[in-house]
Amino acid sequence: MNCGEAAVDRIGAITCGQDGRIGMNKSSIVGLLLTASIFIGCSQQIGEYEAASSISRNGFAKDAKELRARQGQEIAVWGYIDHANVYGDAGTEAILGEWWSGDGPDAAAWQFNVMANEEDAVGNSFAVLVPNDAGRDALLERFVADARAQKPTKVFVTGTLNTFDAPTAETSLTGLFIQAHSSSDVVLDSPPEE
Repeated sequence: MNCGEAAVDRIGAITCGQDGRIGMNKSSIVGLLLTASIFIGCSQQIGEYEAASSISRNGFAKDAKELRARQGQEIAVWGYIDHANVYGDAGTEAILGEWWSGDGPDAAAWQFNVMANEEDAVGNSFAVLVPNDAGRDALLERFVADARAQKPTKVFVTGTLNTFDAPTAETSLTGLFIQAHSSSDVVLDSPPEE
């Protein structure tokens, strides 16, 4: 294609050189690469951990049929803590303070939710249930420190995948949650070394 055939956009992203070749200005190239890296980064696998965005959209199963087929299987997922959705007992409340969302799923467990993408809206997340054990308090302290600093908390979770029917007024969705076996199945910042 030569300059005579090229369509030039309104901001001049595509240009014609003196030699008649088509080119793009540097800011357009940088913008294009940044956009591509955001989309690729949202669904990339890190080590054995698949991106939460590959299994969840707005906190529900992205592909209901595929996730239902994986029901009860061990899964390793990474995503971001939904700081407004952390639940647990009185000990959890004492650590989280204003970030405590309410009672946990039962007396033996606490819960946090995982968002697929760092910028997802509060509530567009799925639950991770974790036993109350010795590792809980350190995780909660980090969650609340990041929440107060308005800093995203990247999390890597391993556990059993569970799905359930989640009917809405318009359609029936498939919900999901992960049952971690202990607090050691929840790792922050980067995945554990294999």
